[in-house]
Amino acid sequence: MLPAAVRKWLHRPKRSDPRLLSQFFYADERVTRVVMEINGLDVETDPQQYLVLLNQLHLSQAHLLTLIEQLMNECIPKERHCRDYLAKFPEELLVDNLGNHVLFAAECLVAGTVLELEEADGLQLRPLAKNLVCSLQLVRKVLREQSLSQASPCSEPMRMALIRFDTLFAEFELRYVSLLVTVKSPEELYKQQEIVVLFCETVERALKLGYLSQDMIDGCEPLLMFTIPRLAIIRAGRGQPRAELTGLLPLPACSGLLIYPEGPLGLERRPEETSRLFSPFRSVLKNIRPLWQQPGSARGRVLPGAVLPGARSELRSRYSSAQDMIHTLFVCISGVADQLQTNFASDLRSILKMVFHIVMSQPEAPVGTDTGQEEEAGEASPLADCALCSSHREGNRTGHGDGISRLPPWVPDSTCSRCPACRAPFSVVRRRHHCRSCGKIFCSRCSQHTAPLPHYGLLKPVRVCTHCYTMHLPARPPTPSRP
Repeated sequence: MLPAAVRKWLHRPKRSDPRLLSQFFYADERVTRVVMEINGLDVETDPQQYLVLLNQLHLSQAHLLTLIEQLMNECIPKERHCRDYLAKFPEELLVDNLGNHVLFAAECLVAGTVLELEEADGLQLRPLAKNLVCSLQLVRKVLREQSLSQASPCSEPMRMALIRFDTLFAEFELRYVSLLVTVKSPEELYKQQEIVVLFCETVERALKLGYLSQDMIDGCEPLLMFTIPRLAIIRAGRGQPRAELTGLLPLPACSGLLIYPEGPLGLERRPEETSRLFSPFRSVLKNIRPLWQQPGSARGRVLPGAVLPGARSELRSRYSSAQDMIHTLFVCISGVADQLQTNFASDLRSILKMVFHIVMSQPEAPVGTDTGQEEEAGEASPLADCALCSSHREGNRTGHGDGISRLPPWVPDSTCSRCPACRAPFSVVRRRHHCRSCGKIFCSRCSQHTAPLPHYGLLKPVRVCTHCYTMHLPARPPTPSRP
């Protein structure tokens, strides 16, 4: 009978095995090997090699955590711990390597080192850190055994270990980050949601009046980052914008102080009820609101802070001309909006990210066909040596028995931080777009073509990346580019 070590070696998964457990096995092996090299290294004689190994450990642990995250999404999707608390975190903390940083902090606390925390806070957090590190060791042990066994891909011990690790990780992450930075209170979150509503209604009104176009929204025009806050601050009169303003304001404002006086810009609120984004500008907003108001009422009620005609004339008499007054208004509005970009950049990015997610056009679902006919011209052969091609073409050759191949699976948004074609990082203004031909994620510039994909049952033109359009699809007359 073969020794246990030999039997385990024979059951080792292949490196080419795409299953998550197989990938985890070799990622875990890599972490163990780097740790052993660090433990056997004399730091004083070779400090440069020590730094190299530390960087390798950081990268290998990040990869290991990513695989554990994917395994949890696959095995315990309904038992995952709630992550709503992430909305309280500052935008700059929500980066790809936050989990790895949190785990490193837990390991340091277990080792007796307090990083970035007060000593008393570190002592209080150390027991939870120990539980988290022990839970991770158990998860690694269970997953290694599972990857070597021939049992089901998600056993009960594996599920229980993942659930406990997920819970402990979420609890430690919230407590650790809350000790490092000031997180938003429920009241602050509610006020931020009010601003999101205001910005969304501002964009909706601007679209109806023709001040903005849906193409600008879907294309994430950088100008909107500056325009939407200005639009939301105040409205240029009622109805159509005044002609003398169109040359000064980037776009006529259409919501805020006048149309939505009970909202986050309402000056009738007590100062402590005003959102912290706009509270520094209350005096400026109070000074400029009367200059924009028309005398009268709205829908039978007097607008808050309405100015009588005589007082309005007296206010305007302080300016040498209408152009002087309009210039002053523009400077004040632009100053408030620009200071929001400077002083509250993180909050504003978070707000605009939600606004774009809400007001952007939703991607059309691929429309299938049951004609059972596959056009020969639509069949494109993959390139064997193409760097951007993946194995999805071979995996999707099998169809439904009618000559139509299965659509390639879409790459998850969370796994792609850069456009694979131009390497530009994705952001609020540079959105992710899926190519219907290969399923990968590209930026707008690298996926601006449309083409039918009859071999997938898509007879209407759909979005495809430049790579698939030029390398894998048959030549056709030029089609208009997507915005």
